[in-house]
Amino acid sequence: MAPQPQTNFPLPRWRFSSHNFLLTLFLLSLASQYMLWSVVTPPVFVPRPPLTTPGFATPKPGFTSTVQWLLYTWRPASLIPPRPEIPKPPTLVEPPVPPQAQVAIIIDDLGFVQEATEAFWELEIPLTFAVLPWGRYSETHAREAVKRKQEVILHLPLEPLDPQTDPGPGALRIASSPEQLRQQLSANLAAVPGITGVNNHMGSKGTQDRELMQLLMAELKKAGLFFIDSLTIHTSVAATVARELGVPTAVRDVFLDGSGTEAFPAQIDLLIETALTQGSAIGIAHTRPGVAAALQEAIPRFEAAGIELVHVSTLVK
Repeated sequence: MAPQPQTNFPLPRWRFSSHNFLLTLFLLSLASQYMLWSVVTPPVFVPRPPLTTPGFATPKPGFTSTVQWLLYTWRPASLIPPRPEIPKPPTLVEPPVPPQAQVAIIIDDLGFVQEATEAFWELEIPLTFAVLPWGRYSETHAREAVKRKQEVILHLPLEPLDPQTDPGPGALRIASSPEQLRQQLSANLAAVPGITGVNNHMGSKGTQDRELMQLLMAELKKAGLFFIDSLTIHTSVAATVARELGVPTAVRDVFLDGSGTEAFPAQIDLLIETALTQGSAIGIAHTRPGVAAALQEAIPRFEAAGIELVHVSTLVK
């Protein structure tokens, strides 16, 4: 029998060294762990800089660069350490803007003097006009003030300390009966159209009488009117009684022309200082010659002090 022909390509021999065995075993272990992690937690690719980047540790001996890259680059999300939270910068809170100081100016005694009153019509600032009842021009002045979008209140005559001083028609006196007082007050209120409140004319005796003030405030509350205490005497109980009965009220701070127009600038300074200290202030002037012009000159001073001029109803509480 003829011998079989020999092949020219001998079968290769695989030399399974210990190094190859360990590397194969490690790669199989790595693959099995990766498959397990992929089922539990989907892998997340986290880009990393190359290993040659300065600051990264040199690969440990016994691992190839490919294995190092796989271990370093592909990891389950569950094994990635959370990034440290960067604290947010504190929110800058702007300091609250202090409220603007406010001043209300009341012009008393309208109704009996024409020219000195009409001089105020040209002032383009908020003013509150206190109109006396039963004057020759009372109704005319009240309607003109309302037409010019100014505030009108009743300048209510009340009994003064000096019995020789006449407060004018329609005055409320302590000796009158409650019914007489109510009738007179009702007539006074009706005599001045467009009023939103009341302040007292004279009344240093009347504003000290608690019973009279209780009657007055009860009627004003029914009518929905506020009360401004002109404070002709510092022992007045008018504002106290008004608060007790729930009538909105405020108190005069400065008489602007009590010493004549010469002292008007100094009184304006006092009014501004009071408003800046308290947050608000009420000044009272009268329908006297020269007062409107003095008030016109004072307007820039209010603006320079950052003070807002308002109707007195803004300041009642």
